[in-house]
Amino acid sequence: MIARALFFAALLAGPGPMTAAAQTPDVTDTMFMNDAAGSRRVGHIVGIDANSFKVEVVLAVGGAKATVGVPRAQVSRVEFAPNDSRARLIASPTAANAAAIGVEWRHWQPFLGIAKSPAGAIGNAYAAALLATADSKQAGEALALFRSIEQTAWSDSDKAVAKQGRLRALVATGHAAEAVAEAVALAKDSEDPAVLIEAKFILAEAAAAKLRKLVEDNPRWTEDPLVRPEHDRLYNEALYLYLHPYLFLGSETDAASRGLWGALQIYRFGGDDANAVESARDLTALYAGTRYAALAREYLDKLPDALKKQDAEKEANTDAGK
Repeated sequence: MIARALFFAALLAGPGPMTAAAQTPDVTDTMFMNDAAGSRRVGHIVGIDANSFKVEVVLAVGGAKATVGVPRAQVSRVEFAPNDSRARLIASPTAANAAAIGVEWRHWQPFLGIAKSPAGAIGNAYAAALLATADSKQAGEALALFRSIEQTAWSDSDKAVAKQGRLRALVATGHAAEAVAEAVALAKDSEDPAVLIEAKFILAEAAAAKLRKLVEDNPRWTEDPLVRPEHDRLYNEALYLYLHPYLFLGSETDAASRGLWGALQIYRFGGDDANAVESARDLTALYAGTRYAALAREYLDKLPDALKKQDAEKEANTDAGK
């Protein structure tokens, strides 16, 4: 009890070096203090409220852990300890790991506005995992979470990711028109490549949906001089928007492969088997590790022999005399 009392007294007395009364725990976060000496304090930050950080340390006597408060006003900045297992968890958010990411998010949510905290990245991963469940209620939760991160996260990059996620969540919650309206503005004004990619993808999906609806409503569109121009416009618009990341940002693997797969579907819908096959081959060759490449391989495997033997690029070179 004496050792514990001495420790609390030393820690709460004000800025200064950590005393010998305590040891640092396995997870070590570093707080940089506002004092003239620029001193540091270390421990495991386990919580936060309006006034203080809650810090866990290990007492030298008996190895027991104690949690104390360090006034936020006395802390200039914090360096949070890295966590490899957490980084791996949030790197690939899926419906299967949504619950596990949710546990992390509930712990880190109060730190969303604290500089250098991983809260924004964790929140974005959790929202993406919720969207992956394809459940309407969880899509609504994802939309609210993306909005919160976009408004209050300390990191501009986390805010940008949240903006992209919010567009996807708007579509998933039945607010496609709102998503498209915002995507139009972003496609014109955004200078962030990642945001631009997401905006163009939303617009590609909208153009593809309009194209399919037009053909459904006008099965003889090829014979209608009033409908055919709109068909061709939507067809070309969808292709251009889907292919944008593949053509101009090919190193963005996820976006480029997603867009190439979207273009493949448009080619198939339009009866352009040659370009559909070439898109599938590009997917399997350039983006072999993606889920869209797996879909492309499945498509190629099911083709009739005549199409499997077809090589549009070779035929084009032959026609050009190469």
